Amino acid sequence: MFCRSIAILVIVISVSAHGEPPNLVLLSVDTLRADFLGCYGCKWDISPNIDALAEKSLVFDDAQCETPLTGPSFAAMFTSRYPRMVGATRNGMRVSDDVPLVAERIRDAGYHTFAAQSNWTLRGRLSGLDRGFDVYDESFGQRRWGFYKGERRAEELAHAALELLEQRPEDKPFFAWIHFTDPHAPYRHRRGFGPVSGNFYRMERDERVRIRYASEVAYTDYHIGKVLEALPENTIIVFVADHGESLYEHGYLGHGRNIHSPSMHVPLMVRAPQATPGRSSAPVQALDIGPTLLGLLGIAALPGMLGRDIINNDIPADRPRFMETYGGAVPRLPGAKQFLRETSPRYQGVIQDGYKLIRPANRPPMLFHVSEDPGENRNVIAHNPTLHDALAALLDLWEETHPPGEENLVDLTDEDMEALESLGYIQ
Repeated sequence: MFCRSIAILVIVISVSAHGEPPNLVLLSVDTLRADFLGCYGCKWDISPNIDALAEKSLVFDDAQCETPLTGPSFAAMFTSRYPRMVGATRNGMRVSDDVPLVAERIRDAGYHTFAAQSNWTLRGRLSGLDRGFDVYDESFGQRRWGFYKGERRAEELAHAALELLEQRPEDKPFFAWIHFTDPHAPYRHRRGFGPVSGNFYRMERDERVRIRYASEVAYTDYHIGKVLEALPENTIIVFVADHGESLYEHGYLGHGRNIHSPSMHVPLMVRAPQATPGRSSAPVQALDIGPTLLGLLGIAALPGMLGRDIINNDIPADRPRFMETYGGAVPRLPGAKQFLRETSPRYQGVIQDGYKLIRPANRPPMLFHVSEDPGENRNVIAHNPTLHDALAALLDLWEETHPPGEENLVDLTDEDMEALESLGYIQ
């Protein structure tokens, strides 16, 4: 009760100093690579609405997620703790009920909170991320891969978000989380969207996949534009992706199975009075989203948050950032909890000062000079043994000081299993 009173007091002070409190929107896109946006150098003009938002925003060029999976990545954002700490290392594992979430804090500060979702793994029952939202719209009607009804296209999601905007109380500011999923596989060529048209089957495999993916990005961008047009003027926007996507880089299509840059580098931008438009090279990460959302509203951070408010604080250039993936979703097997407890991460990694160490579970470690080799194609570990040892020691210390929490398993239904398998999260 004391913390709630403090949070509300902060809002009252903010109102008296600046007029009406601002609204806040967390606008996110699933599986969106930064380099498929014009503002991050994409060669195709497929993201005019997001690019226009970037022109009015502080754009972060070096944002990384902690885990290249939807549920765990958003768990990191809404708790500002590593997914391993909150029982959510895979899709199908809920954030521990005793871990406070950002949406709860914002609601307690007097905001109306609502979310419009489009990804099965973010259903409240599966993820636990519905806590703190007055309305959590997770309706699904479209079939993905032709099987289960686990998808909501961008057009439908934008319509739902606009309805929730219209239905919000007029006597409160609002916090909204709007999540688009379309760039997730299977990539479709959306008629009228994308860089080219033609016979895809005459193209090389890699180019065909990239063009279909680009078409999904263009389709999503168009409907994001509809949402942006409808937002009230005094609305702060934080735009981010949960993770990226490998499009055959390193011999892999998809995400969740490694921690190379295509899966880990995400777009991040903030449009707010406190954020001077421009570019930032600060080393930021998904953990920073939670404290940044709170800081933008003048609300105190939650206890236990590990990230930083990237708008109101300086970020050290030598800040280490840690990442790992266990891959996929939780298996529905007898003894699954014990199995997960004994399972090591498939990959762990750390980035610092332009170098990235990747440590696979069953292969030798790799070291990349990502400042000069952003595609992570040249393993320089043989020429930098001292640097490898230093980064390996950092990673060991991080693992020791951030022990795993209790696995928070969900009883998965047949429909859940079908959905997670069709999304590529169960092998």
